[in-house]
Amino acid sequence: MNLISSKDDLLFAVLTVQRAVAQKSPLPILSGIKFKAEADQLFVTATDLEIGIQCSVKAEIIEDGSAVLPSKYITELIRRLPDVPIFIKSDPFKGNVTVKYSHSETIINGFPVDEFPNFILPAGNITLNIPEDIFKEAVKKVVFAVGTDENRPIFTGVLLEINDGQMQLAATDTHRLAWQKLNIANIDETEIKIVIPGKTLNELSKIIGRPEKFVKITLTSNQVLFTTEDVSLISRLISGEYPHFRQVIPQEPLSRVRLKTKDLIAAAERADLLNPEGSSVIKMQVQDNVLVVSVNAVAGRAYEEMSVFQEGEPVQVAFNARYLVEMLKVTGSEEIDIEFTGPLSPGVIKPVGEAGYLSLLLPVRIREE
Repeated sequence: MNLISSKDDLLFAVLTVQRAVAQKSPLPILSGIKFKAEADQLFVTATDLEIGIQCSVKAEIIEDGSAVLPSKYITELIRRLPDVPIFIKSDPFKGNVTVKYSHSETIINGFPVDEFPNFILPAGNITLNIPEDIFKEAVKKVVFAVGTDENRPIFTGVLLEINDGQMQLAATDTHRLAWQKLNIANIDETEIKIVIPGKTLNELSKIIGRPEKFVKITLTSNQVLFTTEDVSLISRLISGEYPHFRQVIPQEPLSRVRLKTKDLIAAAERADLLNPEGSSVIKMQVQDNVLVVSVNAVAGRAYEEMSVFQEGEPVQVAFNARYLVEMLKVTGSEEIDIEFTGPLSPGVIKPVGEAGYLSLLLPVRIREE
């Protein structure tokens, strides 16, 4: 392998694929990034065997070839290179790569290329094209609610369901739930129900997002491939039946309040400051168009009062403040409606003016003081 590239292109490539580098693995090769020079392209790849990311950038290829370098060293080196043409040449006999810049050079010892897992783009029967910015926003609104318990893998994923020309995304960790509906063109006859790892979508959302660009989604029986102009991301799918989440969404609230999103975020964050470590419980009481957020802890008391528009009965409920704030910050709306059906029933948060999104939070049981 022998090529000339720019610092910007190299840095873009390694930072993109670095998201798939294995952090802890018994296989040292998975801590590496593969560089493959071919035609007028440099293909940069990383995988942890759960997800794989490949990024292609333009380069002046003098000689085709490949090398696998430790991610830790090559990424930090490229980050610190001067903004000059970068010459990269591998020595297949010694297994190292020489990086030359200006009148300087660095030699990095690599891994055996043949030990790196093959990056094969799957050919699926189902493909979709979705605007990058729209899909990124939808993912952001649900992925925060995925679970982290690997003993219950189905909850670590996001349900992607398509029928009747509509795409729906849902995620839940059993304490909170988020649901998003999108109208996507040219999928009228497509029917899909898959569960994608939350980690995969979280990493994808950091890569995509350009307006007027599309991400192509290709599905097989056990894999999903996301493709943009210069990046391909492969991930396994999670097997199993996703829970029937619609059954837990209350349909007839007893009370509804409308207020500014930022006001509730600020009040919840201030009140939560007094909670001891490991606890994040705040009380919310609604009566006579006033919402009170309060905390009574060893460190002191907090009382936050704000005017709201209220419909229905008075209500008192307790929530996990950290969960509530995370939900509020992704709504993307200046105002929200919160619907209550009782102190022990889920609270439902809906952005004002958007019928295709909601999030749900289970209350916390607290003893009366």
